[in-house]
Amino acid sequence: MIRQKPIKIRAQFFLLILAAGLLCFLLYTAMWKHKWQIYNFLQDANCLQKVLPCPADDFWLRLRTEALKYDIPESEEDIEGNKAIEPFFKVADEYTSICIYGLEDGLYRAGRSPSFYNDSTSAAVFNKLYQWTDGHGESLYDIPVEFKNGYAQVIIQFLHPTFFLAPYFFFCLGFCVILFFVVLLFFVSRKMKSIILLKQKILQMAGGDLSTPIPSLRPDEIGILAHELDNLRTALKETISQEQESRQANQDLISALSHDLRTPLTILNGYLEIVKLNQSPEMQMEYLNRCLNKTDEIREITNRIFEYALVYEETEAPEFILLPIPSLYRHLKENADFLQLTGFSVLLDLPEETPPDRIQDPVYFLGDEPLLKRIFNNLFSNIIKYSSKKEPVKITGSIENNQLSIVLTNMVKQESDGIQSTQIGLKSVRRMLELMGGTLDTEMKDDEFTARLMLPIDS
Repeated sequence: MIRQKPIKIRAQFFLLILAAGLLCFLLYTAMWKHKWQIYNFLQDANCLQKVLPCPADDFWLRLRTEALKYDIPESEEDIEGNKAIEPFFKVADEYTSICIYGLEDGLYRAGRSPSFYNDSTSAAVFNKLYQWTDGHGESLYDIPVEFKNGYAQVIIQFLHPTFFLAPYFFFCLGFCVILFFVVLLFFVSRKMKSIILLKQKILQMAGGDLSTPIPSLRPDEIGILAHELDNLRTALKETISQEQESRQANQDLISALSHDLRTPLTILNGYLEIVKLNQSPEMQMEYLNRCLNKTDEIREITNRIFEYALVYEETEAPEFILLPIPSLYRHLKENADFLQLTGFSVLLDLPEETPPDRIQDPVYFLGDEPLLKRIFNNLFSNIIKYSSKKEPVKITGSIENNQLSIVLTNMVKQESDGIQSTQIGLKSVRRMLELMGGTLDTEMKDDEFTARLMLPIDS
């Protein structure tokens, strides 16, 4: 399964800002481009009359009807004519201007500006909006109209849309800004839900629930945290399970060894009671020998307890120093001599203390001498316990690829099955070698047991 490459949250947030900003900008552009279609739609639906000024629906009909009642002034200086036609201009509201021009000469005859100019506040607001919208809000109409004394050219200017553009602009801007932040808040809320979910799962784990898996999240920092938290949950579950198994194994071992100890101790106590009564002097030596045999059995059992504890104890950190190869060979030779004293034959094959190609450069390895002694004590103790004296014990050493190799080979006694049962000593050796960066490999083939120790040397 190919894992998707995680995308950092800040990269996701940056891309989301770009996408949301572009989307809101395009939406604003589209809304502003179709402003007059929206204005006409709202006007037809009578949605603007209550909040914004709009021309009357019957304006054009009233204009033509009222025009037939009045005469066109002879000129702009015709005071009587201008005063007589003044009522005609009442067909226009305060946001509409009407100007009358001669149809043939095109000269100005009469007119009226929007009455809202009489209010300085309204006029100031309009002028600001007009400058800001660059006059796009005005609607201009030039039509011939029949009056009582003939036709005239009438120019009508509606200023109502100017009051629509500013609120519409702020509406579009506010809508797009709100939409932009809604998208960002939705993204943040999704991430917060993931964090809250992880918080709940952590509290479940703290409460002891390690069986419920943590769901997979998006491939980002939170998703990685969820994945690693699930790995931690699995590791904790396995560790606790192993600890419980180890505790149960310890209890079983202690119970078994306690039972094993009770039997020889009871017999030993019986023999000592007999010796103490001194009822059979000729048998005292026999009973003493039996007591010694039972003490050997007890020693064997206690050794097993010690070896088992050595494998599972919290070992102190070793103190590593550079040790020369001869120091290791010296320990091997001492243990080989002890094997010979106990009746074993030993074939010892160790290289020269310094290889020919490194005469001027002594070979060292990084190790802890007390650990080395414990390692060899365990290995040679196993040889004494389980090895057959009919075949020689082979001990060979070599240096290959910056590795020091020690190989111990012996034949196993037919009546011995200790190696196949617990292997506590070998586990102890393997643990101590790993502390020094080494390894232990074992092999059993045709009753021949081989242990290979590998230690890195300092190059």
